[in-house]
Amino acid sequence: MYKNMIFWNPWWQNDKCKFSLKERDFFQLLKKYLQRKEVVFFTGVRRSGKTSAMYFLIESLLKKVPKENILYLNLDDNVLQFEELADIYSTYKELFPKIIGKKYIFLDEVQNIDSWERWVKNIYDSFENVKFIISGSKSHIIKKQSTLLTGRMIEFEIFPLSFKEFLHFKGIDYQDKIFCISNHSLLLSLFKELIQYGGFPEVVMENDTHLKTILAKEYYDNIKNKDIITYFNIKESKKFERLSLFAISNIGKPLSANKIGSVVGLSPSVVNNYLDFSEMMYFFLTLQHFNYSIKAQITKPRKIYSIDTGLVNSVAFQFSENIGRFIENIVFIELKRNCSEIFYYNERYECDFIVKNGLDITHAIQVCYELNDDNLKREQGGLLEAMKKFKLNEGIILTLIPYSETTVEGVKVVSIIDWLLKEDGIT
Repeated sequence: MYKNMIFWNPWWQNDKCKFSLKERDFFQLLKKYLQRKEVVFFTGVRRSGKTSAMYFLIESLLKKVPKENILYLNLDDNVLQFEELADIYSTYKELFPKIIGKKYIFLDEVQNIDSWERWVKNIYDSFENVKFIISGSKSHIIKKQSTLLTGRMIEFEIFPLSFKEFLHFKGIDYQDKIFCISNHSLLLSLFKELIQYGGFPEVVMENDTHLKTILAKEYYDNIKNKDIITYFNIKESKKFERLSLFAISNIGKPLSANKIGSVVGLSPSVVNNYLDFSEMMYFFLTLQHFNYSIKAQITKPRKIYSIDTGLVNSVAFQFSENIGRFIENIVFIELKRNCSEIFYYNERYECDFIVKNGLDITHAIQVCYELNDDNLKREQGGLLEAMKKFKLNEGIILTLIPYSETTVEGVKVVSIIDWLLKEDGIT
């Protein structure tokens, strides 16, 4: 165990230990969480950057605390031999018996350890000066087992790269307004690349387009097989595979459990369970229809989106034929990243997204690939209907190819690229 602990904590022996990290938008925000006592829990889909977030915090801490005060453990490492987290902690204290000050303990992929939450709670409630930063691919761990840590934990969701982060990884200074205006065609090309191959960091950094698709397909298979079928012990694995393929092939469309069940041969109750499992693991996410009646809301079909468009393109259908739905998926993930609650709304026409903050509906957003004479009435109709319903003065149509930059009856047309690159937030 000693050798493996030293392997995962090279700074104990190397004073110049550095990580090769690409800065992400939320990294600086994480520093403030180190000042609080609560356990910080990074959740999100696998390969989205949870470990990198931990390395960033470790690198920051190494500038101001003794290196022995930082313990990182990859609990996905099968070489580590132990029965409980207490065994690791005892070994750590044996290695450094004279530590002074706060200890920072990073537990990566904590779901691999049984009863981790009880041990963390015991240390948290003791008089030991310890700060925990933990991660897990399985967000449902928090929902199912967090009663022990109620009031003691802060969850931080990590998504694949945003468009801003994608450009940063590509070496593009998106904050240079003159450059962005002069190189709109380059930004458009890069945006389409993000849609086609997705925003998983390793996929973005891979230059070979064939390998990008292979990586995305591997991620898709691992999430489906390891995080869902195996973990939840799904017996009808073939039917779940058909369900996941059908769902991910119909992103942005309202799909009822009855409809999905009739296609894949499952009862509506089982379909709903499988959708919940998939959402817990960030495989794909669902969007509910808004209604002030919760009962009416849950009976409406849910719209399904992928956590990453690269996953869809690796298994489902051609990018060029469905770019409008992919753009809608990009907007959905950006809203999830930044907004508290989002829904879709449908009466005579459909409004793709409405944003709810507290008790109030604050924004109505429509998304399309191209705005033209043929679809202008329909796209505006959905917005106007939602604006009237929720007493909004303005609605936004996001499009890749604008029809007009003017506001008509409170409907404002905005370039999707400009919207994603706004400095003052996306809404």
